Amino acid sequence: MPRDFAGRCVIAYMKHWILGAMALLFLAAVCPLRAERIDGLETAGSFALGGVGVAGTMSAGERALRDILKQPDAVARLEAMLPLASAAAKLYVLLGLRLRDRAAYERALEKCRAIDAKVETARGCMLSRESFRDLVKEIENGQYDSFLAREWPKDAR
Repeated sequence: MPRDFAGRCVIAYMKHWILGAMALLFLAAVCPLRAERIDGLETAGSFALGGVGVAGTMSAGERALRDILKQPDAVARLEAMLPLASAAAKLYVLLGLRLRDRAAYERALEKCRAIDAKVETARGCMLSRESFRDLVKEIENGQYDSFLAREWPKDAR
């Protein structure tokens, strides 16, 4: 009887170990994909395009959006990040979708209509908090299109 009990314990231990190892492998496979999808944009704390700060450098949000827009699956990536995105990130998503796929932009815009938030913005050296809805109107009017059409010198990124 003790030998049978010990054997069952070893088998139970091995099952738990194998399940744990499988869980770790699953997480190792899934987590990098999630990080790749976010691209640093989903948690953007501010909305800033064009040169910002005294040095006039590109904001992290604009850099992330530009990187996403270079991908062949840019529209799908942007749409996927919309539900969990911060208010500032939603603005980047809307801008990217407007430039790439107007139908996807309209769908995303519908999902954002009820947002009534203040978003931190940077315009040059000026930091402020602006209405999400007002910023969406600026996106709709194409006010930021030229910022993304502009090529940046490598050292200003």
